[in-house]
Amino acid sequence: MAGCGVRGRRQVRVPVGRIVLFSLAVAFAALCCGLGVWQLRRLAARRAANREISAARALPPLGPDLPGRTPLLPNRRAILPGDLDERREFVLRDRVISGVPAVIIVTPLRLPGTDTAVLVNRGYVPALDAVDPGAATWSEPGERTFRGVLLPVPDRGDGGPLVHNGRETWRSLDLAAMRARLPYPVAPLYLFAEADSSEGVAHTIRGTVYPFRAEPTPLDEGPHLMYAVQWFGIAAAALAFGVIFVLRGGTGKSVNSQRSTVNGNHPAT
Repeated sequence: MAGCGVRGRRQVRVPVGRIVLFSLAVAFAALCCGLGVWQLRRLAARRAANREISAARALPPLGPDLPGRTPLLPNRRAILPGDLDERREFVLRDRVISGVPAVIIVTPLRLPGTDTAVLVNRGYVPALDAVDPGAATWSEPGERTFRGVLLPVPDRGDGGPLVHNGRETWRSLDLAAMRARLPYPVAPLYLFAEADSSEGVAHTIRGTVYPFRAEPTPLDEGPHLMYAVQWFGIAAAALAFGVIFVLRGGTGKSVNSQRSTVNGNHPAT
């Protein structure tokens, strides 16, 4: 009919750059989701390992007749008698225990019936600079019996021995380096000695006899759940950016797919 215009259908043309940017946002979100899933898998593995460790520590302790009969087992509680080789002990520096700067005393324990010694983490001695305990003494002479948890001796090659004021200290346990210092075999597990009720408060923080017995690091799940939440949050933010600022950031250019007029009018140029 004359005087009536037929409007053309409008098509929105999304710029190629915006499509590329949206694709990158989706790819980045997928990557973050993958990292989040990876952290959840690590969390599940950590929980499984903690369950195994807790079950091992709940078993009856390996008895004092252990040498020569039963092998040392990691994360098992044990009762080990023997004589300390205090002339060849190791002092671990740069520790803070319960808010107190300290050094840790690790001494080889010569077990009866075997030539293999077991390193014993006997506890800590306060030191103002976490390096030099000054005139403090911590000798435990004679035959002793230690109770605690057996843990693997780290073997990362980062023991870092350092001499300070005539005393050698170490950054951490180092199996290979410490074996090289000792004239007898050393077990790959060390005993983390715990306070013995039969000694009263002597080797506790309430007592006055060094070293003070410490406690093994408590089992926890680590930061994996927090990291997973962070990665999933970043993924959600990336998708939101893609949708809001990319797809809805503008309508793009439009074209008329059909232009038909019957009144002679044309779009302005």
